[in-house]
Amino acid sequence: MINPNLALKVLDSPFHHTVIHNFLDLDQASLSLEALAEQEFIPTESDLFSYSASNNLSISDNPDIKSLYDSLCSKAWIRKLESLFDVSLSGNVDMAAYVYMNGDFLLPHDDELDSRLLAYSLHLTPNMTLSDGGSFDFFSSNTEGEAKEIVKQVVPKFNSIVIFKVTPESWHQVSEILSDVQRFSLTGWYHG
Repeated sequence: MINPNLALKVLDSPFHHTVIHNFLDLDQASLSLEALAEQEFIPTESDLFSYSASNNLSISDNPDIKSLYDSLCSKAWIRKLESLFDVSLSGNVDMAAYVYMNGDFLLPHDDELDSRLLAYSLHLTPNMTLSDGGSFDFFSSNTEGEAKEIVKQVVPKFNSIVIFKVTPESWHQVSEILSDVQRFSLTGWYHG
């Protein structure tokens, strides 16, 4: 279950986003991490990324993953997101899991594709620090709308979520993992 006592605030720089700590109740967060550890991850890489990804988890049979997905798709939560970000969501939500290991990364990109309106990344790795790498980095944009420089780094702390409005300027990345930590996240999009 999503923590009912969340303090939600959308920041507008460098683009509309929020970072929420203690997003799930602690039992749900722990069960979600355990369920992720049981998933099959497929190593994937190109010149833009290196990570291992699960299949589509929105159709998972795992009861803990299904419970989390149902929470992310609940009418109450979707209404809250619509109000926070001033968008109209269809209720279609994607979800997949990613694990980044030593040397893995995801270079700057904007997530803009098809009907994506909001992106989210729920972090489920205990005890990560900035020195481990794997930070969720936000970029400013130049006058042509291209990624310019990192203006905010979010350490992917356990049970925290980053949610942002997808635009041509929503440049972000996952910095290279610099230690033996395994960075687990559940990531996806809310569609319009």
